[in-house]
Amino acid sequence: MTIFVKKRSKNMTRNQMTDLHKLSVKEKIKVVQALWDDIAIEQSVETLSSEHKKILNDRIQKINSGNAHFKSWSDVRNKYQDLI
Repeated sequence: MTIFVKKRSKNMTRNQMTDLHKLSVKEKIKVVQALWDDIAIEQSVETLSSEHKKILNDRIQKINSGNAHFKSWSDVRNKYQDLI
């Protein structure tokens, strides 16, 4: 099932609501999850300062260029084990 959510739409049409009501419970849950993920992304980006956005963009650029360095989960876990 493919779900398309039109961004910044103020009102859903009657046909869109009818289509949503026709979905199975499982499909409705997928729609809700997709909407929740979309809300979380919008909220997290909107509340970031310009400094934080720059840091994230720099990190994404490093990853895309292959210049990022990652640590294994076991290294991170061992480093912060005392905090748990």
